[in-house]
Amino acid sequence: MAHGVSFKEIQKSYLKVFIALMVLTALTVAVTTIHFGDTLNIVVGILIALLKAGLVAYIFMHLKFDHRRLRLFVYIPLAFFVIMVYALTVLGL
Repeated sequence: MAHGVSFKEIQKSYLKVFIALMVLTALTVAVTTIHFGDTLNIVVGILIALLKAGLVAYIFMHLKFDHRRLRLFVYIPLAFFVIMVYALTVLGL
């Protein structure tokens, strides 16, 4: 983990992600009061949730500080998962 990264930099990353997660949570609550249409409300909620999950995985699960090849073992299955969820929900396959 974290070769050449100081503890201060890691702390700053944690704080930035924490603030981003709080803002995204507030945005999620705010979006529920706006009616975009049934499908678009679900899509917006899923996009915000995916962004939050990505931030957690990237910083709190140390993907940012790990080797690039290790990240591929997370990104490739994640891409397949997103495609599968899209196909099963939005396209109704």
